[in-house]
Amino acid sequence: MNGMLRDTAIARGISKRELDASPGEYEDPLQPKAKEWYLSGMAQADKLTGQ
Repeated sequence: MNGMLRDTAIARGISKRELDASPGEYEDPLQPKAKEWYLSGMAQADKLTGQ
């Protein structure tokens, strides 16, 4: 999860130096929401596949 958020930040123009200057400042607030979306998506997939 952390890697995906980091890659997205870099793709949107945040430099590795900026991300590393304050470890977690960018990723930490986003992780709970990203986890919620991931789990919601997995639950939806289970419903659609009858699992």
